[in-house]
Amino acid sequence: MWTSQERKRVDTCDVVIVGAGLVGAAVAAHLAQNGIGTAVLEARSVAGGATGRSAGMVLTGLPGHYNWAASAYGRQKAQEIWALTIEGRERLVEMANRLNVPVQHTGSLALAVEETEADALRESAVLLQEDGFEARFNPRDILDRGFCAALRQPDDVTVDAAELTRALLDSSGVTVHEGTEVYDLEPEGDNVRVWAQGRTVLCNAVVLAVNGYAPLLDSYFADKVAPTRSLVFATDPLDGMVLDVPCSADYGYETCRQLPGRRLLLSSWRRPRTGGGQEPEADLDDVVQLGLARFAERHFPDIKVAGAERWSGVMGFTDDGLPLVGTLPHLPQVYFAVGLGGRGLPWAFVAAERLIALMWRDADPGILSAQRLGGTAAL
Repeated sequence: MWTSQERKRVDTCDVVIVGAGLVGAAVAAHLAQNGIGTAVLEARSVAGGATGRSAGMVLTGLPGHYNWAASAYGRQKAQEIWALTIEGRERLVEMANRLNVPVQHTGSLALAVEETEADALRESAVLLQEDGFEARFNPRDILDRGFCAALRQPDDVTVDAAELTRALLDSSGVTVHEGTEVYDLEPEGDNVRVWAQGRTVLCNAVVLAVNGYAPLLDSYFADKVAPTRSLVFATDPLDGMVLDVPCSADYGYETCRQLPGRRLLLSSWRRPRTGGGQEPEADLDDVVQLGLARFAERHFPDIKVAGAERWSGVMGFTDDGLPLVGTLPHLPQVYFAVGLGGRGLPWAFVAAERLIALMWRDADPGILSAQRLGGTAAL
């Protein structure tokens, strides 16, 4: 129940953005630059969700390799998806340079943990080159760590995503209310009332940029966005450099990156099943932790992982692995860009730009449109 003091804290603004991750920050900055009164409500702290708990790897494409994508989506759509992640990476780098946030131009490696995956990487390299993408296949264990082959993508980067998000919000002058969890959204005439911790805000429109937490805010997302946890191990600083390039392995389920301070990050996730057959969260957590422990033991046996700092994050997945941009069918003043999957950083600015175009011009979000998942989202 609201106390009498909390009931008095009623605010108004043009647009409320729920979620202070990279997507929310990008949308907020654009709106503020165009004179739209904007406030950001964040349940924890700026970049306290998936953005800040990522490994900071801005990788081209989707997990699962390009040959899988060409088979699952069709060649033309796979090509469009890869091109969009490259566009998103370029937008991220442009913004980071503008805000003086360091970007490391490292490239990346996709590593095969078995011969079947090595074949997938070999086939993917051929398809990528045919479709105009930079990719180089190496059939050897170039890291000497028990891998079978590698695919190098030379233009991928790494960045401190939390630093970039904070810099973007600071530069925009947007008011950010941290520790302000949103509980409910309700229509009020042509406006929306946002019920949040300690305050209520009456606004013209709402933007949901909460990724995997979307089902907690509205039942519309229950069968469209499946939350799942990722797990990260962070070792103490190592004596030397073990990796000079960020890597993904096992069809993208595991990643590894050494930070400038020489700490090694090892991370893992597993794709959940959306809909009625979803695995219990506790069981999936056990699978993730066991998978990461085995990966570390097999490929980094010389590095002390036991006792390493650990943290987890929540990611949001759609059935087809692509972000979801649209408006709520029962509350069309509420816009959303959610479900960015296991590689959210290259999608952040693409999803934000599609959402802004939808808000300003009623433009079709294209391949990211929520209408593709059943056609129930109003555009």
